[in-house]
This record gives sequence, structure tokens and C-alpha cells, in this order.
Amino acid sequence: MITMTTVGTVAAALICFSGIGYSATDPVKEPEVPSKIATQGVVYHTITEKQTQVTFTSKAPLENIVGKSNAVVGYAVAGSTESPAELLGAHWILPVESLATGIPLRDDHLYHEWLDSESYPNISFVLTSVENIKLVKEGDGFSTWTLSLNGKMSLHGVTKEIHVDDAKLSFLAESEKTEKIAEGDLCFLKCTYSIKMSDFGIHHKDVPEKVSDEIKLSQMLRMSTSQQ
Repeated sequence: MITMTTVGTVAAALICFSGIGYSATDPVKEPEVPSKIATQGVVYHTITEKQTQVTFTSKAPLENIVGKSNAVVGYAVAGSTESPAELLGAHWILPVESLATGIPLRDDHLYHEWLDSESYPNISFVLTSVENIKLVKEGDGFSTWTLSLNGKMSLHGVTKEIHVDDAKLSFLAESEKTEKIAEGDLCFLKCTYSIKMSDFGIHHKDVPEKVSDEIKLSQMLRMSTSQQ
């Protein structure tokens, strides 16, 4: 998801999560960086299983649902030193069964009835371009940019073009402070956007009374030049 995956602010009656531990017999591997861009820019690898990366919110007449995942894998390739936010490429994968809503029975419905994880186990986002790049802040060893992301999201066997406005991208050079998060230089991507389940062929009797067709996604992906 962008597979961005992807990718916060939660506006709903919040559900308490005792922890989001995703464990799988065969964990999803990071997608391979295409050779044609791997040597043209700095590659940042997504840091998984430490903090929430993606939050989804469904507001429906009968129920508000909040789900989270910390199992996104993927990469982003930064642009030039002068304009690192001009990303050369990015690809993220989110395992469907890493999403947790705080209620196991509801999670089971989410995986098997709504998203059909047996047939479509992953959600992915492949970046196709960036635009509207603006430097908003910089200092010693860091810079923060705003930009728009264009890409292809694959969900439930359907791939759709999506556009994400007002994304924020921050780059931090390695320091004693950043080492507390991960080794290497760091990159943070934060964005919020919405998708419609019906656009991805997802139709269920619980929509729209218990589950909203429109799902809000908030993402905070932390990445490092040091691969896990």
C-alpha cells in the first residue's frame, strides 16, 4: 500500500489495541528494487514490526471500526541530494492478515469475508510518479518536503490508479538520536487519503450499514538505508 502502503489521525470511537503482533509462517519479503533505479538514488527500506504503520478507519451508521498494521514491507528510492523528495521509485506491500481491529472475530470477517485473503493475501502500492514537490523545512542533517504521490494500488485482485495529495516526506542523516530508531539515514513518509471498497470489487451485505464503502487510510512509514 502505498501498498503504501501503505500508510495517523483516527477520528472515530477508538478501539484499544493490546498490541499488533503479526506473525506468519512465510513472512512477506521486501520487493526487489529494479536495477535501473537502485544505483541512481539512495534506497530506503521500510522498518516493520516496531510501530503502527497504517491505520484504517470505517465510519458506518451502526459501527465505527479502526484497524492497524505494523507489517508493511517495501522501499523508496530517493532522488538527487538537492531534491531527495523527487522519488525515483517506491513499492510497498501490506499483508491483509496483519490488519487488527481489536476484535478477533471481526478480524476473521475482515480477512475472509470482506477482503478474501485466501485469494488475495496482500495489498500493494507501486509509485508511478511524484509532483507538487515543495521544501518546507531544512536544517543540519534533515529536510522536510510536501508532495503528491501517484501510483497503482492492488487490492482484492483489482489494480487502480490513486492520487495522494499533501504527503509529507522527511529525510534525517544518521545521528545518535536517529540510531534509537534504526541504523543508517532515515526517511519518514506520512500521508492520509481515502479509497472506496466498491472500486476494488468489494461488495458485502455489511456495507454500508456496518462497514463504510469509503475507507480512510493514514500512513506513517519509517524507512532506513540500513536493511533489516
